[in-house]
Amino acid sequence: MDRLKSHALGRLAIKLRAQSRQASRLSPLVFMTDPNRMPDLAVAVAKLPRGCAVIYRHFGEPRREINAHLLREVTWQQQQQLLIGGGDMELAQHVKACGVHFQRDAHLKSPRDLRGNNSRLIITMAGLKSEDYKAPLDCLDGLFVSSIFPSQSPSAGAPIGVAALKNICRKLDVPIFALGGVSAQTAPALIGSGACGFAAIAGLL
Repeated sequence: MDRLKSHALGRLAIKLRAQSRQASRLSPLVFMTDPNRMPDLAVAVAKLPRGCAVIYRHFGEPRREINAHLLREVTWQQQQQLLIGGGDMELAQHVKACGVHFQRDAHLKSPRDLRGNNSRLIITMAGLKSEDYKAPLDCLDGLFVSSIFPSQSPSAGAPIGVAALKNICRKLDVPIFALGGVSAQTAPALIGSGACGFAAIAGLL
């Protein structure tokens, strides 16, 4: 994590991780790709701090395999973890990604099935708005809870705030990553929340 110290958000992420009761193999600083805000993914990722993680959300785009290969090359050079979104294990294996990020699933069927044969793979999932999980969360290296702050993302919904995040961190026995509206201005409010890290899009561009 020393590689993150050269970046303001990286330093905040390290501090957040140090105060959390949870441990995770995922970097405490995560970048989520968004095709609507970054036409050239490789250029955007190359500007990110070394040591962060990148989750490639391809949303089924035709160039996903090409982009995934480009991102794997850039992230390898930058010493960044790369996870493939959409639960796309086939693409993750194809480009030798570090892990897979899944959409919300109350029963966690796909994450749990994948964990059974892949102990070294980093597995994360988007958190349920209802928090009504039907299966243990111990197969996850990270659960992304959103939206903490007001966000430009169309899918973000109303922000839940830091107080609600603290309650979730106390209640769930899994590394929690804050998502939504995280920036250099809002991230300091996460310190002491119990979160294990945070993800940003515009805040890291």
